[in-house]
Amino acid sequence: MGFLLSKLLPLFVYPLGLGLLLQLAGLGAAARGKRSWGWGLSGTGIGLIWLFAMPLTSRQLIWGLEERAAALTPTEIPNADVVVVLGGGLRPALAPRAGVEVAEGGDRLLTGLRLMRANKAPLLLTSGGQVSFTAGDPAPAEAKSARLLAIELGLPPSRIVINPGSRTTAEEARDIGAMARERGWTRVLLVTSAFHMPRSLATFRQRSGLQVIPVACDYQLPNRSRYGRPTAGSLLLGLAPNAEALHLSSLALKEHLGLALYRLKGWS
Repeated sequence: MGFLLSKLLPLFVYPLGLGLLLQLAGLGAAARGKRSWGWGLSGTGIGLIWLFAMPLTSRQLIWGLEERAAALTPTEIPNADVVVVLGGGLRPALAPRAGVEVAEGGDRLLTGLRLMRANKAPLLLTSGGQVSFTAGDPAPAEAKSARLLAIELGLPPSRIVINPGSRTTAEEARDIGAMARERGWTRVLLVTSAFHMPRSLATFRQRSGLQVIPVACDYQLPNRSRYGRPTAGSLLLGLAPNAEALHLSSLALKEHLGLALYRLKGWS
C-alpha cells in the first residue's frame, strides 16, 4: 500500500492532476453559491495546466536538469568495475511484440552497450524491477528484459549481471551497493537519462557506498546554444499548450520533488 501511495499521491501535485483538482474545487464552490471562489479556483486550475503545457516553460525546466547532468558527466569516461544501467525505457516481449522493444529512455541501455564496446568495464548491470498494480501481470522485471535485448545486440550473457528487485531509484542505490560489496566492486559507471541524473547520482553517492561516475544520456533537448534563435512563429508556438510539453514539465517536476523527498529521508 505504501508503494502504491508513493506513486498515486504525487499525481495530484503534478500540473495536470493539481489543475483538475482546482477546477473540481471551483465547480464545488460554484454549486454552493460561491461563484467568485468558483471562478477563481477554476481559472487557477486552467492557468496552471496551460503554464506547464507551454513549450517555453517545459524547455526551461528540462534544461535546468539536463545542463546539470551534462556538467556532471566527464568528457573522458574512466574505466570502472561495472556499467550500471538504471531501469526505464524498454517494453517487455509480450504479444503482439516480437521481442523487447525500445521506448523513450531506451538510450540508457544503448549507452551502456556503447560503454561495454569501448571496454570501459568488464560487466554490464541491468536494473529495474516489475512495477505493476494489476493481478497476474506477465511482464518480467525490466532488468530481465534489458538483459535479453543486450544479448540480442551481441553482448555475451557472461558479461551481464541483473538487479531485478528494485522498483525505485533509492532501492536501486541500496541494492546495487549491497551487490558491489559482495562482488568487490568499488567504482561504477552510472547510466541514466539526463533529467534523472541529478537525483540518481545524489542517491547513489549517499546510499551505495561506491565511487560513482555519471554518464548521462537520453537528452530531451539540445543545449541552449544549439536550439536556434527565436522568431515570432517560434514564440507563438512556445506559448501554445501541447501534451508533449506538459509531459516534459511533469518529468522535471517529478525529479525536483523526488530529490527534495529523498533529501528529507536522508537518501541523497
